Amino acid sequence: MMRRFRWCLAGPLLFWACTPNASQSAGRTAVKPGSWFAPKGTPWTIQCLELAGPQRVMHIEQFAETLRRTPGVRSDEVFVRDEPDGFARLYYGTHYRRTDPKTRKLTTPPKLREDMDFIRQLGGTAGERYFLRAMIVRMPTPNVGNPEWDLSGATGKYSLQVAAFEPTDNFGEYKQAAAEYCKLLRDKGYEAYYYHAQASSVVTVGVFGPDAVVTDPAGRTYYNEQVRGLQRDDLLKYNLLNGRIYKARDDQGQSVPVSSRLVEIPQRPASTP
Repeated sequence: MMRRFRWCLAGPLLFWACTPNASQSAGRTAVKPGSWFAPKGTPWTIQCLELAGPQRVMHIEQFAETLRRTPGVRSDEVFVRDEPDGFARLYYGTHYRRTDPKTRKLTTPPKLREDMDFIRQLGGTAGERYFLRAMIVRMPTPNVGNPEWDLSGATGKYSLQVAAFEPTDNFGEYKQAAAEYCKLLRDKGYEAYYYHAQASSVVTVGVFGPDAVVTDPAGRTYYNEQVRGLQRDDLLKYNLLNGRIYKARDDQGQSVPVSSRLVEIPQRPASTP
């Protein structure tokens, strides 16, 4: 049977959408955290669109307003973030995903799949598909930490990564944990930094130039003495994961601790109005 579409005009854009069914138009009921019916897992959302440039916020808000007025969309679950990496992003929905205890893989609720299909089919008057690159991402959270310790503001080529923090089913405050660990290292006298990415935060120590990586005549690379000196420090020896020593399999199949390692310092995006 041919699916019916409905026009919705709002602002400069025109979207078409399937005539909403009950599940599409139904709102969400707020659940008090900690109750028996509280969602299990961590919150995820759909990143519909991202825009860069000096007018990114104005343009993304136009898309957001049109999306809110599109039939079948839960208008209160459309939101926009102008994020530190220089992109403004449009998001839709809140869905909780958890790790399947048998497969150890993240589950994807049917409603999340339904929302993703719905968002990707939206188009404009000439058939443009604005949201074909929509993707499922973790719910964005505000950055925390002393801005002076943000690694993207450091001047140099490399820094030594000594810890990473990632969200799990029962742990979502990874940014706060990284900021606090950075402060702990600072209080102990280390030149520590943090960096928040979309799905993890890392903590590093020191700032180094290109000469931190040395190549010998045989083409083998290794770290210079300044970096190796830090790696001999018991507190900086390993690359911790959520506060614990992370282990991986080596070439012989043995489980060994993962050493701290140099990472490139990310460049802070240019400030734009």
